[in-house]
Amino acid sequence: MSHFPPNWITRILRFFFKPELWESIEGDLEELYCYELERMSSSRARWRYFVNAVAFFRYHRLRQYSKTHNQMDLLKNYLKVSIRDIRRHRLFSSINLLGLVTGFTVMLLVLQYALFQFGFDQFNEKFDRTYRIVNDRYQNGERVQRGAITYPTIGPTLKKDYPEVVAYTRLTVGSRNYLHFDHRQFLMENFMWADEHFFEVFDYPILEGDPITALKESAQVVISESYAQRLLNEGQTLNDLIGQEVLINDWDFHCQIKAVMKDMPVQSHLHSDVLISYNTFIRLAGEGADNSWMWSDFYHYIVLEEGTDPAAFDAKLQEFGNTYFKNGEISGAEEKFELQPLSKLHFDDSLEYEYADVMDGQFVWMILAIALIIMFIAWINYINLTTSRALERAKEVGVRKAMGAFSQQVFGQFLTESFLLNTLALILALLIVVVVQPIMIEIVDLPLDLSVFVRSTIYEMPFIPLFLGVFLVVVCVIGIYPARLISRFRPEEVIKGKYSLVGDMVNMRRFLVVTQFATALILVSASISVYRQIDFMRSQDLGMELKNNLVLYGPDLTDFDSVYIAKFESFKNELVSHPQVLSVSSTGRLFGDKMSRGFTFQSSADPDKNTFGSNWMPMDHQFVEQFGIDVLSGRSFDRSDYHTDGGQVNTAMLNQSALKLFKFDTPEDAIGGQVIVKNSGKEYRIVGVVSDFHQRTLKETIEPIIFFPFHDNSHFITVKYVEGKEKEAIALAQDEFMKFYPGNYFDYLFLEEHFDANYQSDQTIGVMSAVLTVIAIILAVLGLYGLVLVTLQKGTKEIGIRKVLGANVGQLLSRFGGQFVVLIVVASIIGIPASSIVIQGFLQDYSYSIGLEWWVIVVSALLMLGLCVVTVLLQTNRIAKNNPIESLRYE
Repeated sequence: MSHFPPNWITRILRFFFKPELWESIEGDLEELYCYELERMSSSRARWRYFVNAVAFFRYHRLRQYSKTHNQMDLLKNYLKVSIRDIRRHRLFSSINLLGLVTGFTVMLLVLQYALFQFGFDQFNEKFDRTYRIVNDRYQNGERVQRGAITYPTIGPTLKKDYPEVVAYTRLTVGSRNYLHFDHRQFLMENFMWADEHFFEVFDYPILEGDPITALKESAQVVISESYAQRLLNEGQTLNDLIGQEVLINDWDFHCQIKAVMKDMPVQSHLHSDVLISYNTFIRLAGEGADNSWMWSDFYHYIVLEEGTDPAAFDAKLQEFGNTYFKNGEISGAEEKFELQPLSKLHFDDSLEYEYADVMDGQFVWMILAIALIIMFIAWINYINLTTSRALERAKEVGVRKAMGAFSQQVFGQFLTESFLLNTLALILALLIVVVVQPIMIEIVDLPLDLSVFVRSTIYEMPFIPLFLGVFLVVVCVIGIYPARLISRFRPEEVIKGKYSLVGDMVNMRRFLVVTQFATALILVSASISVYRQIDFMRSQDLGMELKNNLVLYGPDLTDFDSVYIAKFESFKNELVSHPQVLSVSSTGRLFGDKMSRGFTFQSSADPDKNTFGSNWMPMDHQFVEQFGIDVLSGRSFDRSDYHTDGGQVNTAMLNQSALKLFKFDTPEDAIGGQVIVKNSGKEYRIVGVVSDFHQRTLKETIEPIIFFPFHDNSHFITVKYVEGKEKEAIALAQDEFMKFYPGNYFDYLFLEEHFDANYQSDQTIGVMSAVLTVIAIILAVLGLYGLVLVTLQKGTKEIGIRKVLGANVGQLLSRFGGQFVVLIVVASIIGIPASSIVIQGFLQDYSYSIGLEWWVIVVSALLMLGLCVVTVLLQTNRIAKNNPIESLRYE
């Protein structure tokens, strides 16, 4: 760890500041650096050193390089000359400006999206000290689950055993239910059971009621402002709802509304309109919801005391798991726990049983990287075009120096041009962002606006000052190289005509062109591979048929009694009696959803009687046939396998992937075998084995599944209809549903759309990467166009002479365009292996992928080469067609 501040920052300070201020400024900065080094990591302290250094910049502290000119007059002169040069060379200024505007527009749009995502949950006052408890489960030495859920006792026990835990809350997620109020029925689609500490951990403002007591007792409810508006009658206020009684589902008791909270922000990982007190859940589900070490269906959050080391507390959780679960004796699995910071929760989509608003954090960093690459390409264009015009501006520099200008003043002139052009580009980009923002909102499906720049912070620094500071530094960096290069021309050599581009300048320009096109090649090949992978996933055989399936939510309010199954069979028969409906079945999990998982299964074929975990799925006897799943051995379920008393059910089926887990060699060997649930000792006879199918996307491997013939009133009902008859099927299903299950809420979805929603993030990646790649290609070609134009304009006389001597267009193309083709070839040689690394890194997240396709990279390289040749050919051909007399008449 370095105990000294960065030297390069000190050198910059000494360059800009007056010498008499060096000691005091550097002393203050070093004192701050040492103080912050004790409180944070070295890298963060160095970053803060840079931020503090930027804060010291004031006009009166800056070094005065010339005492012979009034500084304000000099600055006005810089601006006047800069504007004059921009107007005089409109084409090159337009190319530069267009590239910079495009780069800044892309950067601002992507930053807007990224800052929105990074801002999740930061409204919580204890954001940096709040953690969710994550549960890892191990069986037979292997991790079988990494889940967001755990046991109801975890939070309270941690609070009791560890003084570092200053607050905790536990909650569990409810399924669809109905709230009855004022003789009206309201759907509760997003609701949670939360304990009395919920508002101690999370800062959701309470509009009416007391947050301390709102969830303390049984039968208490907190509702959101928007949900409350649905309950209100005309003329009523939110306060009128406090104390009102509501009935939820068909419970035998009423609940009381104790508080109204402000709607949970969009940038919250939790989203719920109704909170019901956790004591109500205990009242309904039994004491196990409070003290069980076996029932894993709960989410826990803790707040650590200020100054607590999270890594040290994580180590204590290892001991906690061993103490209470005794290496698997309690729950059938070795339990390990760890902290998940609230700051990282939104960017982790790897956990099972996740209920929160999460995403793949790599996606945000990926598009940020692409936006930076585009900005980098735009800046390369600026540097290349500016340096390529160095000879053209050499006479200007020579005259200015001959008239007494210092090198620093010439340097300042060109630095001013850089600042002026970049500032103008940034302003235009902001205006464009406002115009194109609706398109961006439609692509990402988020409520983006410019206010995100105002409210966002990075490392506790407001974003806007930080952005402007970085902008000034970068503008100086990209302006310093061409400004320094041009200001070094000596007036006596310029006046005598003895000046030329030095080798370093030419080599740097070549290096930048190669870097630019190699980067563009990587983007093109990666974008094509992303599209190919998404198309591959969408077109593969999933092992079942999703098309033309309407899904109805189950009749939750209908009692699951002894006649439920018979009534459901009558409902199915009534539907299939119509020609629009082909079949009807029910299931506890939809395709595209994660399944339930048990961890105490055993197999009759395993002599060691090992315990292991497996997915399991309830379904009826028509499920397999309706979705076209092949039966490999035995039979599917039939009506005799079902019973309203789940304890009477004694049959099961396996998928092909479960055979190895259950120690069966072939599908035929499994028939007659038994699945044993260790906890209860219950045995299920295996009656069939079905082929594997993709329950979720092709990003995930096919896992073992046990199927049970269970029925429930909350199960989904899937209606397969004749293609093109979806409207008739919906109307028919609604009529029959309300006839058989009056009082229930009718709602539906299409199974194929539900499954495809799992690909939403991949499709967003595909769209955004494609758009950004096209922009990167345009900028790269635009920069090449400018360079070719400058090169040909410098060689106008040479082209005229060569034409007079008989040169044709092909020879001129070889002479003036060959150098650019060589650079693109070199870029391809560098970009091809780099592209393969990037593509393989992207595809490794997919269990089923297209693999590395070399032809994609080769085609991308040929595309870039073709664009280069076309650009050079068009410009060379245009110049070559000019009359040579026009370029030689004054010689």
